[in-house]
Amino acid sequence: MKSLFLIRHAKSSWTDDSLHDIDRPLNKRGKRQVAAMAGPLLELGALGDPVYVSHACRARQTIEGLLEQLPEHNLVAGIRFEPTLYTFRAKHLFKWLRNLKGDAPSVTLIGHNPALTDLAAMLTDGEAPDMVTGAVLHLQLPLDQWRQLGKGDGTLVRYLPPAQASYQLYRRKAPEAPETGNSLRKQVPVSLRHQLDTLRALQPGVIQGIDPEFLHQFRINLRRSRAVTEAVETISGESALRKSLKPLKRMARRTSQLRDLDVFLHYLEQQASGNPRLQRSLQASGARDFYRHWRERERQSLSGELERKKWRRELAQWEQTITGKLLYRALGETTPDAIHDTVRARGQLCLEGFHALSAEAPDEDFHEVRKALKRLRYLAELDKGYYRPLLRELKEQQALYGEFQDRHQQLRLLAELADSRMDPRLPPVMTELADQIDRERLAARDAILSHPPRIDSQGQPDD
Repeated sequence: MKSLFLIRHAKSSWTDDSLHDIDRPLNKRGKRQVAAMAGPLLELGALGDPVYVSHACRARQTIEGLLEQLPEHNLVAGIRFEPTLYTFRAKHLFKWLRNLKGDAPSVTLIGHNPALTDLAAMLTDGEAPDMVTGAVLHLQLPLDQWRQLGKGDGTLVRYLPPAQASYQLYRRKAPEAPETGNSLRKQVPVSLRHQLDTLRALQPGVIQGIDPEFLHQFRINLRRSRAVTEAVETISGESALRKSLKPLKRMARRTSQLRDLDVFLHYLEQQASGNPRLQRSLQASGARDFYRHWRERERQSLSGELERKKWRRELAQWEQTITGKLLYRALGETTPDAIHDTVRARGQLCLEGFHALSAEAPDEDFHEVRKALKRLRYLAELDKGYYRPLLRELKEQQALYGEFQDRHQQLRLLAELADSRMDPRLPPVMTELADQIDRERLAARDAILSHPPRIDSQGQPDD
C-alpha cells in the first residue's frame, strides 16, 4: 500500500501583468494559507520524504513557506524540485508517477490545477473533489511499485482545504449576519436562519478537527438557537417549540467532552511552554498522548454523527420549525411587556440562587447559578436596546463562572488520567499541576461570591 499526497500551491498573485505564468508569486492570502496548512500537513504525513515540487515560483514559495513554519523538523533534505510538475495536464503527472524511481511508500506532489484535480479524479474514478488553492488531498493506492499505478486504483482518505483548517480563513466566506430590524416577528426567524446557515457552514471544519475554534463557534450557534427559542417558548407557552429543540440540545451535550479536551490540551501546552519539568512529565507519563488520543476518538465519533443522514434530517426539520407558523404564532405572544415580566422573574431566580451559595456549597450549586445567568442573558437579548446595561453585567458574571467551570472540568480530566493508570497516583509534577488548578478553581469560587449579580427588581443592573 502506498500513499500519494497532492498539494495545490497556495493562492498566487495576478497583479503584475508583465510576469510570465511560471514567475507569478504568492499573494497575501496565499501566505496565510501556507501558515495555516503547515501544521496539519505535518500531522497528516504529507511532508515526509520525498516531496516533489514544481519549479514555478508559486509552488517554490509554497514549500519555502511551509519550511519556514516548521524550522525544527529539518524537512529540507526531502525536497526535490521537478520541472515536469509544472504542467496542467493530468496524463503528464500520471506518466511521471509510473516512471518514478525508488520504492518510497509515500510521495507528495506540489503542483497545479487542473492537473492535480484531474489526476485525483483519474485515480479514484471521479470520487475526488476539485482542489482549491492550498488544499491537500490524500490517496491510498494498493501498489508495491509506482510503475503498477493504474486508473481507478486510488481510495480517497482525506481532503483538506485551508478554509477547513483555519477558522480565520473560513471567516472570509462565512455567512454574513443579516439586517434584522426591530420587529421580533422578523428579527427572531431571520437570526435563527442565519445561525442554522452558520452551523452548516462550520460543520466541515468541526469534522476536520484541526482548529478548535470551529467547534467553539458551532457550540455557540447551537446554544444561541436553543436559548432564543426557549426564551420565546417560556414567554409564549408554545410547548411544541421545546420538543423541536431536542436534536440541538443533544448535539450541544454531545460536543461538550470534545470542547473540554480542546481547552485542557491548550491549557497544558500553555503551562508546559515555560516549564521543562512539566514538558518531560507529560511525555514520560503518557499524559499528552492520553488526552490527544482521547480527543481524536471524540472527534471521530462526533464526525460520524455529523455526517449521518439522521442529523441532516434533524436540521431540515429544524429549518421547517423556524420558518413555519408555529414560531410565527409564538412570536405574536412575545411582546415587550411579556419579555420584561419574564426577565424580572428570571432575574429574581438568579439572585435567589446566588444568595444560597456559600464557601461550603458544592460545585454543582455554582453550575446551576451559571446556567440560570446564561438563560437570563438570552432572554434579555430579545430586547438588546432596553437591556444593554444588564447584558454588560451578565457578560462579566459569565466570565467569572466560565473560569470556575473550566477549572472544575480540568480536575475531572486529571482524575480520568489517574484512573487510567495502573498506579493511580499522578507523577509529582502532575500532582502539583492538579493542586494549582484546584487553587484556581477555589479562587474562581471566591471571585464569584465576592461579586453578586447586580440585578434590581426590574431586571436591570442595580447601581
